[in-house]
Amino acid sequence: MKVYLDDDGNKRLVGRADVPDGQGSVYEAPLFGPTSIIVETFALGTVTHMPTGGGAPVVERAVLLALDQRPELLPGWQPLAS
Repeated sequence: MKVYLDDDGNKRLVGRADVPDGQGSVYEAPLFGPTSIIVETFALGTVTHMPTGGGAPVVERAVLLALDQRPELLPGWQPLAS
């Protein structure tokens, strides 16, 4: 799933993570192993893109990071190449 940084409504693609499909509006990443009760909560939502050549908008489901969240806590985190 793609990961976007949400900065006052402006969404910037920062990478991707292996967040399983079928999650609700929140994904909880355990911080100290799979049985940990201490979790970091990530918002899941939609991002809409307008195609460059015109046409219907494209909507995709994604992880929406707040400014103070660390994407490294997401499973399978892969930042965009510079």
